[in-house]
Amino acid sequence: MSVSDSMSWLDRNFQGQLVQGEPVSDHVALVESLISGDPDGRAAFYDAYGAYVERLLVRVLGPDPEIEDLLHEVFVEALANIGQLRDPTRLKGWLTRMTVFVARGTIRRRRRQRWLVFLPSEDLPAQASSSPPPEALDLLDRVYGILRALRPNHRIAFSLRYIEGMTLPEAAEASGVSLATFKRWLSASDEAFLKRAERSDYALYEALLETPRWRPRHD
Repeated sequence: MSVSDSMSWLDRNFQGQLVQGEPVSDHVALVESLISGDPDGRAAFYDAYGAYVERLLVRVLGPDPEIEDLLHEVFVEALANIGQLRDPTRLKGWLTRMTVFVARGTIRRRRRQRWLVFLPSEDLPAQASSSPPPEALDLLDRVYGILRALRPNHRIAFSLRYIEGMTLPEAAEASGVSLATFKRWLSASDEAFLKRAERSDYALYEALLETPRWRPRHD
């Protein structure tokens, strides 16, 4: 099984389905209800964006036992700061930055705690759909094992661009940095990911070199 196939399995099967397009038509009314503290507005907010935020957290952190807690943290932070959102039509982008902020903080906290271990399969969160093939789970563990060793900003850049599939401008906005800065992060993450794979998981390194994204270019 290829790396891309394993990432596709994660996309299809972790805690539900993809979010298709903008789920809320009237962002102004929704934001107003959130600012007023309307419980129905809070429920609608979570129903509209809960799956999207969860997916984004998984893309950055990998299958992780803290996903549910972090999902809760994102929405707590969002509700506490919703009054700072000046343009309600940009609600999804604002929530995306909030999610990336929480994910980055988690990565930094774990680095301080030297939390750089592989997750054993029995500790993975319960799956909402069919069980993954063992080879997919193994490969995902290995890919995220490499990512956990990268610097937080490099891991964020790699995950948003290659795993979440954001465009460069989208990923830069989600990261809260300029496009030029994000491109520097991404270039550094490319180099760091490939070098660490070569040192610590040569089989994965060879598999990466067989894909169009990582195949060496010859003049």
